[in-house]
Amino acid sequence: MKIRSVSVFTFSTFVMILLLGVIAVAQDQGVVAHDAWVRMPAPSKMDTALYLVLENHSSQTRAVVSASSETAAKLEMHEMKNVKKDDSMSKSGDSMGMGGSDSSMNKPSQSMMTMTPVSKIEIPANGKVTLAPNGLHIMMFGLKSRPAMGDKINVALKLDDGSIVPVVATVK
Repeated sequence: MKIRSVSVFTFSTFVMILLLGVIAVAQDQGVVAHDAWVRMPAPSKMDTALYLVLENHSSQTRAVVSASSETAAKLEMHEMKNVKKDDSMSKSGDSMGMGGSDSSMNKPSQSMMTMTPVSKIEIPANGKVTLAPNGLHIMMFGLKSRPAMGDKINVALKLDDGSIVPVVATVK
């Protein structure tokens, strides 16, 4: 009986030390990605967006500088912004084929969402950044095949220090 209790204690201690080691390694991993998902493309489109959470477990700010995937011809980092239409946009309706008129000048100012490429996505030291609809995201252009719901897509994110963060995203 006494030998068994020592064995259980020894085993429990070993497991605790092992877990503490895993936690210490996880905290020193640098940047990790989780909760990654890809929006199911519209039926007539072969482009989609990737969303995820990036956590930086290091004491230095890191930045994603590029992304790649075997499943798409091109990946770009983008940000959605709510931009207020000013009078010059309303008056330029003719140049956009919208048939601007004097009545458009009497309408209250409106806003619209615009998507703009970004050169990098910064992840603060010991912090995180969330890529989500209507915010930062990664566009996947020219999908090589139409994904199905639940498919897994592999993406590699390249950081400013040259390291690669592997991402496995689920199609939703």
